[in-house]
Parts: sequence; structure tokens; C-alpha cells
Amino acid sequence: MMMSKTGLMTPIKLMLFDLDGTLIDSRADITKSVNLMLEELDRPPLEEAAVAGFVGDGVRVLVYRALTATDPAHRPPDDNLHADGLALIRKHYSERMLATTKLFPGVEETLDHFRDKRKGIVTSKEVGFTERIIGALGIAGYFDCVVGGDTLPERKPDPRPVLEAIIRLGGSPDEAVMIGDSENDMTSGSRAGARTCAVTYGFRAAERLRLTSPDFMIDRFDALETLFV
Repeated sequence: MMMSKTGLMTPIKLMLFDLDGTLIDSRADITKSVNLMLEELDRPPLEEAAVAGFVGDGVRVLVYRALTATDPAHRPPDDNLHADGLALIRKHYSERMLATTKLFPGVEETLDHFRDKRKGIVTSKEVGFTERIIGALGIAGYFDCVVGGDTLPERKPDPRPVLEAIIRLGGSPDEAVMIGDSENDMTSGSRAGARTCAVTYGFRAAERLRLTSPDFMIDRFDALETLFV
């Protein structure tokens, strides 16, 4: 775990969280939905690790990457195939998004620990899916806003989703920390002027996250309680 350079806890007012790989372990349900889509399009299935590597830039990019990876010549899909894939994955994910998805250890307890902080979710997942998941998992009440992949034209690593959440929470970037498991989370947070905290238990390896020079790195969610006040 990386502490602040002074060794002291860092005061913050706003906490922004990625969803997949940060708050929730959704890898199996996303992989199953992708593979059901591929099966209907006569494509071979993908391993969970491969799908996890495709997550983070929204569903359109996920489908594009999955279809490209399963083409015999690795050709990208044309517009019609891409549209078919999007329709299929939305159908399958809507039906099974909560089959095995669960909170990572310590998430609910740590969110409650920070109950006096203004909190938001900044994710590339569409808002409707995000709200269904956090509602079903019992954590919706901890969040004051959700900025999803369909909220703005831009997505992470662009800073605008992070800035939009900060505006909705009524604060400023220097009061905020962006917490996530991907390079996109760290880049969007730092470009927005917020502090960044990488979690190493999600979809990306610690070595890749370290290349983005996050302000903090943690290997378990409840370590946030030792970093911020």
C-alpha cells in the first residue's frame, strides 16, 4: 500500500469511484454476456482474462474488441455486425448482470465509514445498468451522483466525466480523489486535477497502474480508511 509522501492522512471532500473492478467484481457476468453474444454470432468464446482486458472504455468498444479478437484474421467488425453485437450483449447483460456480481470485500463498510463525504461513481458502464447494479447490491444510497458512459459524449481517460461528477457534487478538483482499477481512471482523474488512487485487485495489473503514477495505490478497498480523512 502506498501512503502519502508525508506519511499523513490526506484531507478530501469528494470521493469518486470507478465501478467494475473497483466497487464490484463483475468479471464473470461480463465474460458470460460477451460469450453468449459471440455464440449467437458464430464466434468462438473468449477467456475471462481477455474480456477483462477489453473492459473500461464502454460497451461499444468492448463489443468492437471482442469481435475483432474472434475474427480469424482479426478484422474489425463492419457497422452491421457491430450493431448486432451491441444489441445482443445488452440483451444478455440485462438478463444476467447480477448472476454472480458482488461487492469486493470491505466496500459497504468503507463507504459507510466515509458516509459524511460527498461521493460519486464515474464509470464507462451505462447509467441504467449502473443504477440497477448498485441498487440491487444495496449501496446506491451512498452515492450522490452517477456519471456513466452515456452521460457525456466523452469517456475516461478524457477528464470531462470526472469534472462532471465534481460539478454535480458541488466541489472542486483539488478537493477530490478518483479511485479506480484502470489506467483510464488514473489518467482522467489526474487530467481533471484530482488526486488519484489505484486499486490493484481489479481488472488491471499493478505494474500497468504504476506507469500512470497514481498518488496512492492500495491492494484492498478498506485501506482507503488509512489514507483519507
